[in-house]
Amino acid sequence: MIQGQNLSLDDVDSEKTYEECHFSYSSDQLSFSAVAFKNCTFEQTDFSHSEWVECEFKSCQFLNNNFSESCFFQTVFNKYQLMGTNFSNNTWKNVTVKDSKADYCNFSSSKIDASSFVDTSLLEAYFQETKIKKKLLCHNCEMNGVDFLDTSLRGLDLSTSYFDDLIVTPSLVKECIIAPLQATAFAGLLGVKFKE
Repeated sequence: MIQGQNLSLDDVDSEKTYEECHFSYSSDQLSFSAVAFKNCTFEQTDFSHSEWVECEFKSCQFLNNNFSESCFFQTVFNKYQLMGTNFSNNTWKNVTVKDSKADYCNFSSSKIDASSFVDTSLLEAYFQETKIKKKLLCHNCEMNGVDFLDTSLRGLDLSTSYFDDLIVTPSLVKECIIAPLQATAFAGLLGVKFKE
């Protein structure tokens, strides 16, 4: 474990854990494998075109950062501040975001495969034109105002999450998984009116 150091992102080595470290900018395209970042800070805000394989982020912040056109494989974000972060045009496979705040994040035009958000706030996040492969689980998440416009909801499990309103394309909601108590709110998204 490397602890309490000031380092450049260029100095990060695979199969290492960095705790309470501060990272300055990298001059290269970023690619990391089997790295854990715990309670670390980052000066860099543009991580576009980066690759993260088997990485773990715990108790760090990426507020309003840019990860556009990046890849994440078997990566975990735990107790993370991701509000306003741009994950557009990403590829995610086996990624977990748990106990985190991801309000206003942008996942538009991304490919998400076998990933999950657990106990995470996703208020007004964007998943426009996102391709969900296999399954995307949103367990116990706050999801008011999430925008799924032009995204097929097949394989999306919202059954334990909370929402009053979502933005969806009605023709693309087939095979979305919801709980019986969510049926009324979901029907309202589709323009169904109820009469007492």
